[in-house]
Amino acid sequence: MIGETLKRKNLNVEIKWEEIQLPLSLKIEKFFSKPIYRKSLDSITIVFFVLVIIGPIINIFSTIFLNIPSISEDVFNDDLIGNLQWLNILNSLGVSFSIAAIAVAVDLVIAFPISIILTRYNFRGKKILDALVDLPMAVPTSALGFSVLLYWGIFGVEPGYTLIILGHIVFTFPYIVRNMKIVLEKADVLYEDAARTLGAPGITIFRTITLPMMKEGVIAGAILAFTRSLGETGATIIMAGLVETAPILIVGFRRQLELPSASFLAGILISISLILLFSMKFFTRKVGFPVKRVWPNIERFFSHKYFRYFRDALMMIILISIFLIPSFFILSQIFEGDLIGELFLGQDYKWVYLYASFLSSIEIGALAVAINLIFGLPFAFIITKRKWGKVITFLDTMLDIPIAIPSAALGFAIFLFWGPAGLGLFQPGFFMILFVHVSFSFPYMVRPIIGVLESANIGVEEAARTLGASNLTVFRKITLPNIKQGIITGSIMVFTRSLGETGATIVVMGSIRTIPVLIVDWVEANAFPSAIFASTLVILFSAILIFALRTVRKRKR
Repeated sequence: MIGETLKRKNLNVEIKWEEIQLPLSLKIEKFFSKPIYRKSLDSITIVFFVLVIIGPIINIFSTIFLNIPSISEDVFNDDLIGNLQWLNILNSLGVSFSIAAIAVAVDLVIAFPISIILTRYNFRGKKILDALVDLPMAVPTSALGFSVLLYWGIFGVEPGYTLIILGHIVFTFPYIVRNMKIVLEKADVLYEDAARTLGAPGITIFRTITLPMMKEGVIAGAILAFTRSLGETGATIIMAGLVETAPILIVGFRRQLELPSASFLAGILISISLILLFSMKFFTRKVGFPVKRVWPNIERFFSHKYFRYFRDALMMIILISIFLIPSFFILSQIFEGDLIGELFLGQDYKWVYLYASFLSSIEIGALAVAINLIFGLPFAFIITKRKWGKVITFLDTMLDIPIAIPSAALGFAIFLFWGPAGLGLFQPGFFMILFVHVSFSFPYMVRPIIGVLESANIGVEEAARTLGASNLTVFRKITLPNIKQGIITGSIMVFTRSLGETGATIVVMGSIRTIPVLIVDWVEANAFPSAIFASTLVILFSAILIFALRTVRKRKR
């Protein structure tokens, strides 16, 4: 009950509040809203972040430093093979870099017009096309690689260097288009309209106005696509033939227990990825696209509507033939071969392995979502709410490390840190796979929540605190409902990322198989009908998740 004493003098009213009898739940929330509990939660979250993200990275460099004699002997001065290991490492790095560079260059050429079509044009089927462009980010790359293998095999393209490039174009393309599209959607079209009104040709408008506005999306997308290609393992194993990329070589070193060589190569890949990550942070802010001259006659000629129609039609044909059809060609092969006989009637019980692998993938993905939500939510609050100066900048930058680092290298770093060769807390198997998946998917949970928190209106929260509500009550009643869509988005992204991971899983899996790894095993064993069925299953499942994610984002907007 609230007691009131009202005293009226002229127009003045004095209100005296007696002690309010709070419900038990509010008393508990008020008790745990004390600064000591908030500081304890922050400390636990930071410790988790250090152990999950930073610790394995530091450990692999310390391992390299402490094992220089072993690395020198195995890599550079082996008694039998001399420096053959070093030559293999150099060759694998050269192959990986050249494939990533070519894939990103092709992606950029196609992505510029496609991103403009998806943001500046209105046409029937636009939403479907937009969703199809997004889908390869959620589908396991082993399924995509197998689909690409089947499609280009019709045209006589054999597994090897060329097929790897064609496959990497498929799954890196969405990263570039998505980053360009985000920037274009936020950009004000006023300047473009003004230039068009003043008679500027379309090419001139694009080069002098639109392209500078797309700078951050172009640079960020290109670097993310490059690092994604550099670290891809599952699809590459399927398409590689005799070609060895750096992640495949790490997997080979790990299987052969050549840990010094694997540590050395993983350290090189991690170093390169960190340099690219920090370059992205620098270049998107400091570097501009120079615009010094215009060529009115030439640009007006190439801006003619018929040339624009031809360009857009050509890009759409390329998009469909090189990107979309290869991505989903496998769906047309579901009834090819003796699927029933191989999957359900064979003596090796493939359907049992399929069921067990699918169940393992679901369990690992669900647990990764739960763990990342428990620690990702307070970490997002630390990034957005705490006034720690440069510490926040450091944590915010470190958060993106798992996105940039090749998953096979990150998996090996975690294996060295937590596995038998390190702290010995985990053995290869279910729990180490879960730990790896939590590590590389952590940013996918935190980033959407940070985005929602930064755009939220804190006035209501401050008003509630002014009226006496505790911090936990404000969080439960106000903040949590406002950020629920960020939580749902992050959960779907973590689950799809976990569902599709191959490289890191192979490094730490032991006897456990997930769906992407099972697809790789079946393709290598030439069990194509079973691999087609498993790939179709995860593609359709991923499509459902992408549809759910897009629905959540639409409601958010």
